[in-house]
Amino acid sequence: MSESPVSHESIGTSARTPTDARTVAPQVAVIIAVYNRAESLRVLLAQLAAQHIQPGAFEVVVVDDGSTPPISEAVRTADLPFAMRLLRQDNAGPAAARDRGIRASSAPLVISLDDDMRVGPEFIAAHLAAHADAPTPRVVLGRLRPPSDASLRLFERYQLAQLDRLARRAATDPTAVRGGHVYSGNVSFSRALYDAVGGFDATLRLSEDAELGLRFERAGASIRFADDAWSEHWSDHTSLAGWMERSIAYGRVDSRVAEKHPQEAGANPWRFLDDVNPISRPLLRLAVAWPTMGRLVARLVLAVAQALAAIGGERLATTATTLAYGLLYYVGVRDAAGSFSAARAGRRAYLQMALPHTLRGTSLFAKCLADIRADQAMLRETDGRYRSSGASAARHASLPSDAVQRIGFQLMVAYRVMRLLRQLRLGLLAKVQSRLMRHVYGADIHWDAELAPGVVIVHGVGLVISHAARVGPGCILFQHVTLGESIHPVSRRVGGPTLEARVHVAPGAVLLGPIVIGHDSKIAANAVVTESIPAHSVVQSPRSELVVRRRDQQEDA
Repeated sequence: MSESPVSHESIGTSARTPTDARTVAPQVAVIIAVYNRAESLRVLLAQLAAQHIQPGAFEVVVVDDGSTPPISEAVRTADLPFAMRLLRQDNAGPAAARDRGIRASSAPLVISLDDDMRVGPEFIAAHLAAHADAPTPRVVLGRLRPPSDASLRLFERYQLAQLDRLARRAATDPTAVRGGHVYSGNVSFSRALYDAVGGFDATLRLSEDAELGLRFERAGASIRFADDAWSEHWSDHTSLAGWMERSIAYGRVDSRVAEKHPQEAGANPWRFLDDVNPISRPLLRLAVAWPTMGRLVARLVLAVAQALAAIGGERLATTATTLAYGLLYYVGVRDAAGSFSAARAGRRAYLQMALPHTLRGTSLFAKCLADIRADQAMLRETDGRYRSSGASAARHASLPSDAVQRIGFQLMVAYRVMRLLRQLRLGLLAKVQSRLMRHVYGADIHWDAELAPGVVIVHGVGLVISHAARVGPGCILFQHVTLGESIHPVSRRVGGPTLEARVHVAPGAVLLGPIVIGHDSKIAANAVVTESIPAHSVVQSPRSELVVRRRDQQEDA
């Protein structure tokens, strides 16, 4: 590899380049790996020059990954107010190029940006803000948008639609984003975190970003979306045949990633087979058993998808493209396995590894019963602390007796059954169960709400728990409590409350938004809480003055 560092002046910057752009230590480094996209890079550099942030606060490192002709010709006349380095190497792939740029930078925060992106003037500031309040290492994914005034091919629209779906889910459940979702086209992280996990695996030409994300997550980093740190993806990929081959290549490479992370179920390509619509699974298995037929069916499905898109059926076209991608992906998985028998062995090995985590089939029934017993045990413990000695008989009641006589516990049993149906992928029945609970108990508990084992509900009438709510073990929820989804007044993030262990929420309390109530806290009756509360706190609403008078002292009406 050859290095050609180009100084800021040598690429044609004007005399107005501020001196402090070189003397003040930058807060963030923007890393751009480039391959044969000279004009796109020129536009991107101009947009970085228009950022609403001091030019000295960031640096840009461009790595030319063997472009022909060299990118230096394209940026020689650039008029840039920020410090920039241009490095050139023989073509080694995006992972090697990004790693080269990151290690050549000096800032504590890194933004990786693809050369076919377009950004707004708040782009860098939004990434910085997303890291400002992070108590632990954080990886921030900037939201990807389609081009504002250009069209993409159907297969590119499909990919953006998948990312948009994940981002919308993450808006209400941040834990939905995992390390394997990381993409390098618009992402930021600390240099210290990057160095700690060892950086990009330069041997990977695809999925290098997801593989790095797995190591980020294992190191304790949280993965979050930042809508304000958006970029538009101006992809120039137009070849359908090229996309099909890349889809197959992803299956091959992801199999290599799984070998590198054998204990990570989230890194295994077989995990997708359990997440897809059951109707499509026979076709995906066909692609594994008979790759030639898998390719043929994928072409037919793509032809149908393009026809649907032409008549305005974008949603159906995207669904069909998803199926085509899955077929091609599992052709790649079969190629990596080498034979059908080896592929089947890989599938069996994945199921043996994933079963303790997914708890499918009969194990889910055992888990449901264990959770119900944990709820009853906490109910008895609560009785021992708060009820009179005359209730000793109730404290020793059997599970069926409690399920019949104690309405709150009865409601918890109904919730556990609803969650069992949800985990068994019987979504419609889970929703029916939720509606029954609303009509029978006057409680609205969403089927996606997560209540840990050992939660106690007192009465339960008027209880409202949103899909984004999370309730820890030992929590006690009284009647007319609301755990609702809302927008945080400061961060503007959408979500529901998280109650850590042993939080007591009294009647009429309302908790809204993506807030965290620290463990062993008590929320008093009728309190309205919209911000996070530290552990061991008591939250009370202001009391209005209570006036009591004798009836004969009232004025005549």
